[in-house]
Amino acid sequence: MSSVQHLSSLKQLSDLARHWDYECEMVAAEKSPTHEVTLEGTLRAVTLPYEIDLCLNDITTREEDYRSATLKQCLTILLTLHGDTPNYYLDDGRMLVMELGVAKVIATRSPLRLWCRNPRGHHSRSLVIQAAPRRIVDGELAQQIERLLQHEGIYSFMVPHHTLTLADSLLTLCDSCVLDLLAQGLRAVEQSPSLMPYTAPCRDTVRILKVRDKLLAQLDNNHCLCDLAREAGISISALKSKFTAVMGQYVFSFLREQRLMRARKGLESEGWTVKQAAYYVGYQHPSNFSTAYRRKFGRCPRDALNA
Repeated sequence: MSSVQHLSSLKQLSDLARHWDYECEMVAAEKSPTHEVTLEGTLRAVTLPYEIDLCLNDITTREEDYRSATLKQCLTILLTLHGDTPNYYLDDGRMLVMELGVAKVIATRSPLRLWCRNPRGHHSRSLVIQAAPRRIVDGELAQQIERLLQHEGIYSFMVPHHTLTLADSLLTLCDSCVLDLLAQGLRAVEQSPSLMPYTAPCRDTVRILKVRDKLLAQLDNNHCLCDLAREAGISISALKSKFTAVMGQYVFSFLREQRLMRARKGLESEGWTVKQAAYYVGYQHPSNFSTAYRRKFGRCPRDALNA
């Protein structure tokens, strides 16, 4: 089954979520005069022969909205292809940080609720793959997924560039590409340590979010683990392990990601020069900044000046 919809409201997303057996809630942060949450974009929903569900969407919100979904005994792959990366939250307060080109794999047996708040004008092009063993008709694949769901947690893997290129068209993504992504997701669960095993205590979450906020507010500073740990009231080793558990990234991987994302925004829409971008986000040498930017986005920072 395959369908392409031109979206105008969150109700259409809610209907799809119910088809996928989500418990969902999608409402406006502030109700519009028409009491209808408006958005604009395209959504393509496909059910593959193995009964694996695929959703490709390209959506811009017209007003701030709130979305939540409860996943039930399934393997879910989330991938942001282009635009603004949403941040998802678990009910215990931890944040799941999305990165362009990096897929997050959620393995859950018991219900797991994710939620996010999208500001007005938020635009993203993203892909969701869901494999629920109770629905998959291939017995061997269903058993493999059922076994891997024992390792409840959130995992991560880099997506090959050629797959991203195909997925980014939102039209030509073929069954073999989806199955390849699913296979990579299964390997991530089987071979990689969980980024978020759902075990971080709430007090630790508050401490780590304090560190996160400091990093975001001072992207241009030369941070060190010793100072960050002291301010959070924990040891350096605890900071390293708990930050990864809560944020899904190492401390300095998160900082580097945020620096480069901020630099790209400055280059594309705020008139920054390459030298200014490097300086504003904490790079002492523009050449080091250019290398990191090219590694992250696949192009030189000067190319963003013409975007």
